[in-house]
Amino acid sequence: MLKNFIKDNYGSRKGLLYYQWDGLISWLGFYQYKLPDDEAIERVVFVCQGNICRSALAEAVFRRYSSLETASLGLNTSTGKPANERMIKAAKIKANIDLKRHRTTCLHDFHHRGSDLFVCMELHHIKILRKLGYENPCVLLGAFGDTKLPRINDPYSANDRFMEKTVDDIIYHATYLAKNFSGGP
Repeated sequence: MLKNFIKDNYGSRKGLLYYQWDGLISWLGFYQYKLPDDEAIERVVFVCQGNICRSALAEAVFRRYSSLETASLGLNTSTGKPANERMIKAAKIKANIDLKRHRTTCLHDFHHRGSDLFVCMELHHIKILRKLGYENPCVLLGAFGDTKLPRINDPYSANDRFMEKTVDDIIYHATYLAKNFSGGP
């Protein structure tokens, strides 16, 4: 019973531990963000590990609710892969979003601008961007909305319930993020 609860809500035991760790780091105040002024941001860039699940969906949801330019990328992928089949199906069912045309973009193939806002799924993603020398503003997608999440775990190898939960979380938080910019709902 506990095992199923963990799989349905965090994806795995490892996902639960990472979620708790990111929550602790945030609670201790090591992660704080201030969203830059609307005028300073010309493009919102969603970041995850493979750009086949989380960032792909977040980009599509944000684009639906904001006229601001958007993109997505993966920190550990190669350019040109399609979105995950399970994510394509869940996004279509849950939000009528079609991810069939999505193709991955690797960080190293991405042409970033100083006016980009990086929206990450995990604190680790922000750490990687900083380590690589990116000075752009970076925020967590889960920080937007009335219900905050310190992390949006990767649903790639998780069960279908967790995939659906992740889709719901991304839709919720990406919609709230879009509300922070002109052109949002």
